[in-house]
Amino acid sequence: MIRADWRSAGGLVFDVDTFAVHDGPGIRMAVYLKGCPLRCSWCHSPESQDARPEVLLLGHRCGACGACVRACPNGAHVLDGAHRMDRTRCAHCGACVAACPHDALRMAGQTVTAGQIVRRAEHMQPFFRHSGGGLTLTGGEVTAQADFAAAVLTGCREAGLHTALETAGPCDWPTLARLADLADLVLYDLKLLDDAAHRRHTGAGNGQVLDNARRLAGRNVQARVPLVPGLTDTDANLRAIFGFLADAGLRRVALLPYNPSAPAKYEWLGRECPIAAEPQTPEQLERMLGLARGAGLDAEIA
Repeated sequence: MIRADWRSAGGLVFDVDTFAVHDGPGIRMAVYLKGCPLRCSWCHSPESQDARPEVLLLGHRCGACGACVRACPNGAHVLDGAHRMDRTRCAHCGACVAACPHDALRMAGQTVTAGQIVRRAEHMQPFFRHSGGGLTLTGGEVTAQADFAAAVLTGCREAGLHTALETAGPCDWPTLARLADLADLVLYDLKLLDDAAHRRHTGAGNGQVLDNARRLAGRNVQARVPLVPGLTDTDANLRAIFGFLADAGLRRVALLPYNPSAPAKYEWLGRECPIAAEPQTPEQLERMLGLARGAGLDAEIA
């Protein structure tokens, strides 16, 4: 069991997947931390970006009963033939979520303690042992909640659980090094190697990201490249990333095919999805794997 001084550390989590198979080896418990300093134009989890709890409106479930209108103290809900939310009025109090009888309103973001997360992971020990799995911290951006992440990783280490840390590295090196030293595996996202393109599509340059990647050499690291059609999956970008990884001594890379399920999540937040595309074909993925392996990398499709 973890020491009491780690159990009480609190963090904001928007989801926990207890049967994740794409976030590290084996069957994993993936814990999704809320809050991210980047604003990737292709973000698959827009509910992860804001560091506060948010109300999701699943319009197809709404029964137009008016319970949310009556419960909301700020008049954020409007029923006028369709259910709309004025999110400038929403205080994220959750009163509407509690009142909804149709499960049309959900809260993305719950405060939990490191002790709660580790205890839940301990209950999955049989699955972890059988499959070689463990716990993965992902997001959002894990380094944005570094103290909470460190507490969870420390507790897992004391409980004998394998851990993985997924990060895009938009933080200072001491923060990343602290977490990387506590994790058994670092899953490091690389999106665009060109700084101008990175800035245009994520809202920040990539100098710090690339510098942190170089510093991670020598640790157990797998780079991960999200394949966004026409943006990150171009030959030019992939060749640049694979060349960078080879030069940095980071030999392992996973390619993440485009996931087309994001538009529904933007709708739940009352936002327009900036990118909607089709996933890569098996033939395209095989060619991209060839580019990675041609650069001398140990590559796979995640």
